[in-house]
Amino acid sequence: MMKYILALFLFFFNIHSASAAVDSQEARAWAKNKGNEILQILSSQDLSYKHRALDQIMEQDIDLDHAARFVVGKYWRQMSDEQKQQYVPLFKRYLSASYKSFPLKIEENSIHFKIDKVLQSAAGTDIFCTILIDKVEQHVDDQSKGGIKVIFTLVKNNGKVQVRDLKIEESSLLLSLRERFYKMIHVDSDDELDWFMEDFSTLVADMEEKNEQDAYNDSHKM
Repeated sequence: MMKYILALFLFFFNIHSASAAVDSQEARAWAKNKGNEILQILSSQDLSYKHRALDQIMEQDIDLDHAARFVVGKYWRQMSDEQKQQYVPLFKRYLSASYKSFPLKIEENSIHFKIDKVLQSAAGTDIFCTILIDKVEQHVDDQSKGGIKVIFTLVKNNGKVQVRDLKIEESSLLLSLRERFYKMIHVDSDDELDWFMEDFSTLVADMEEKNEQDAYNDSHKM
């Protein structure tokens, strides 16, 4: 259960943007405030409020347009203008549906984080954090019990602080998304991109339908 919650917390620190680096003091303050905001949202018992608040964070704090292009990589150049216009909104719906599939009920103060250090790098400003989980379940591995090390890089995109990339124990979530999408796209000809778009559209619709049904069932529990 707590691993799913942790994945959701980190999910919102997981998309690429570009531009200038952020100074260390501003980066530390941003990370602290944004992390606390997300944890406050997750501890709410109002599922509808959680969805609205997290969707707002996605829209405001994540460069979703760039993320959509990044995860399909080389295939972006092969898409027609019409396919791109269809794909980008679908990708945003996919991310929204993905986090809504996570179990969102957690106890208040069950997850904590601390900022270990802030360093400037060629890519931007790196924030080194440790995610701490209270009341860890028995199946969680020993590494998670001692805290999970996370590094994320901040940049300023058009004057706004955003996350460029995130690593969990040296593994980039952004690159993991690209790997997932490459497995979904098998292109030997231009026609096959149409098949991907059709399959992707169906996948997103199915995810949204399942989330709506799960939310309905949850709201009608005795």
